[in-house]
Amino acid sequence: MFKERILGFLKLTRLGVSLFGCISLLVSGILAGDLKGFQFEYLIAFLIVLISGSGAFVINDYFDSEVDKINNRQDRPIVIGLISRKTALITAIVSLIIVILLSTLLNLISLILIYINITIYYIYSVVLKKRLFIKNILIALSYSSTIFLGALIIDSHLEPLIIYFAIMGFIVGLANEIMFDIADVKGDKEKGIKTIPTEFGVKRAAEISTILYVIIMVLDPLPYFLRIDQKLYLDYIFLFLILIPVILYIFLSRSLLTNQTSRNILQLRNRVFIIMQFGTISYLIGVLI
Repeated sequence: MFKERILGFLKLTRLGVSLFGCISLLVSGILAGDLKGFQFEYLIAFLIVLISGSGAFVINDYFDSEVDKINNRQDRPIVIGLISRKTALITAIVSLIIVILLSTLLNLISLILIYINITIYYIYSVVLKKRLFIKNILIALSYSSTIFLGALIIDSHLEPLIIYFAIMGFIVGLANEIMFDIADVKGDKEKGIKTIPTEFGVKRAAEISTILYVIIMVLDPLPYFLRIDQKLYLDYIFLFLILIPVILYIFLSRSLLTNQTSRNILQLRNRVFIIMQFGTISYLIGVLI
């Protein structure tokens, strides 16, 4: 039973997904030329992204517990009884307090960026997630915020590549969130939560997500052809590596367009985070080599 509760807690906090955000943070620091070896500020930022990301998932599950029950989300520990709603709420509050305290160890710009994001997300979890499209935009912005944070920890300068990287983060985040909503369409309809799948249908939501993924397929290799960053321009190694996630996005989009069942969407949810990391690592290697 103890092992099951530990597993339930890991599922509740989604540490694996939060670690993806931490990787984006560190890669952003390297792309900006700020992270060079061990730096205390990046260790603090790493912990902030990990804890705040996990806390955000917890508070989301706390408020979504009824919808998740309707959708029979067996991957949600609150639904299957491994974690109580009270434990989830306490975990979310403790996470928030830790993040607030850790943020004071960073510079003012980073602190303000973190405080704005956690405030927006907690308001989102309570109120805004029921608003059509606003919820998708806010979550997509969190993808970009992590990238911006990685470049602002040391100085206030945003390099062109960081801005470009953050724009792609927003687009893929928006595509992801629209796709993820397809899995929850039944519960969202019953609870009156307006999403693109509930208002326009799962097929149209899949088409919108696919269009956004196609945009990413175009943007991903563009630094090879344009001087967005000199190190990536006409870099054959970068081009070879970045074409891997582009091809994977093609297969993901094809699956999304042909199958909008909840089961398939949950499988694609896990797959897309892996594809994103392929893209992130491709940029990292391209800049370093």
